[in-house]
Amino acid sequence: MKKFSGNKKIEDIIADAETKGWEVDTKNFDTGSDWIYLRDMYGQVKSNDGMPKQIAFNTTNGHYFVYEPLSDKPVATHMSSELDSEEWYSEILNLVYDSIPS
Repeated sequence: MKKFSGNKKIEDIIADAETKGWEVDTKNFDTGSDWIYLRDMYGQVKSNDGMPKQIAFNTTNGHYFVYEPLSDKPVATHMSSELDSEEWYSEILNLVYDSIPS
């Protein structure tokens, strides 16, 4: 299992997310909130169910919640270790956290 040392810098998360096709929403963050939002508007990142994902990421504590469009209950969080083997979940971990070299 891959291990992480903490959150990446916000600038790195935003740059990496945009490069990978995520729409990045920092409106609330820019006005003092701790949250940024990443949206998979073009279906770049899909789980086995084929649904695009949306992420609410807390830039202070590194917690995040993954939603599918029109859902009001998260399909995953930063604590969803049962999803570690899912490619889309690993991509999120690698996007927001610094990994510890093995």
